[in-house]
Amino acid sequence: MDIPVYLIAGFLDAGKTSFINGILRDGFAAEDRTLLLCCEEGELGYDPHVLSNVFTYTVEDEEQLTPEFLKKLEKQYRPKQVIVEYNGMWSMEKLYREGLPANWILYQIMCLVDARTFEMYVKNMGQLMMEKITNADMLIFDHCNEQLRAQLRSRNLRMVNRR
Repeated sequence: MDIPVYLIAGFLDAGKTSFINGILRDGFAAEDRTLLLCCEEGELGYDPHVLSNVFTYTVEDEEQLTPEFLKKLEKQYRPKQVIVEYNGMWSMEKLYREGLPANWILYQIMCLVDARTFEMYVKNMGQLMMEKITNADMLIFDHCNEQLRAQLRSRNLRMVNRR
């Protein structure tokens, strides 16, 4: 049975945990058993009120993300869907090229970005940042005011991500 995987990427303080809490509060996992793989510890934790049908597992090292290991988690938790809160410092390519079991289908990649730190991150970690933006099905900028919105528009990110 195929298992959809929702990959939520971004750097620290981008709002990944808040986003996940929000979709869980809105009933995303109300019907289906959900495995939540947490690949980094942010400032916020998960809301225990929305975790009734959600099983969380913390991944300490990206080397853990192998098809064999993920199949063990599948057998243990029997999820109908998987959410991955991905570590922004890890390359995504290895995960989606060879890290997922054959029946785990990468259904959607969401990239969250703190607009206040975007320019600095692009300057200092351009390749890692652009990998996430380029591959995202959905790109969400948090903490965005009119000035930052104008700066982002001038970058023309649609040229980087055609989705």
